[in-house]
Amino acid sequence: MQVALHSSSKTNNSRLLTVVGFILIPAIWISLKQFGLVSDRYLPAPEAVVRACFELEPSIFIHLAYTAFRLVAGFIAGVAAGILIGIIINRSKIVSKLLGPILDSMRSIPAIATVPFFLLWFGFSESGKILLVVTGIAFNIAIATNQVLNEVPEKHRILFNSFGISPSSMVWDYTLPRIMESLLPTVRFSLSTAMGVVIVSELLGSQIGLGYVMQTARSTFCMHTIFLAMIMLGLLNAIVDCLLTQMWTRTVYWR
Repeated sequence: MQVALHSSSKTNNSRLLTVVGFILIPAIWISLKQFGLVSDRYLPAPEAVVRACFELEPSIFIHLAYTAFRLVAGFIAGVAAGILIGIIINRSKIVSKLLGPILDSMRSIPAIATVPFFLLWFGFSESGKILLVVTGIAFNIAIATNQVLNEVPEKHRILFNSFGISPSSMVWDYTLPRIMESLLPTVRFSLSTAMGVVIVSELLGSQIGLGYVMQTARSTFCMHTIFLAMIMLGLLNAIVDCLLTQMWTRTVYWR
């Protein structure tokens, strides 16, 4: 009974800290503006940011929807492509020798550095932005997948040797569950990378999206609009990351 009460108390304290964390930054922001400690040039007033939410045409939520679509579509495709490439490399020594050095060199190139090439190749098309996200995260996912599959626990090796089977021959029953168990940290990091790539692509070559909002607001010195776009980006990243973690945890139910 005491253990259950202690566990419940820890859960409540954790939730309380989370709520305090959400309230703390807005409270500091409001306090700084209320006492006039920071000028509007560096920190816009909260009411100005809220007003910008309703003044933008098209609506900030339409811009948010376009950015979210590019992020989610490119992220899902990039993770799937990375896992597939990693499995292929792990199963074939020839492919590993051929593609291994290429993947190592490509993943060391910042995804943002490839934006000009995609603008020249695809212009302002949606396919170019989504493909940019895919290439920005797929290589790291592939390397991580290959590493996970190479590090088979000793107890699993003994089991497979006892039955005379190879782990690579059990893609659905062993390979994918093994990847799912270990890949979440890399996938979450790739989500942040994908967000950065999407915003840069919108900054440099888009007519709609949060990156486009920030670019046009910068040219007109609308600091409150830039802050609004940044807040929307933070909320989008937090929501997608939370949904990703919840879905991944439920999928790997055996852990």
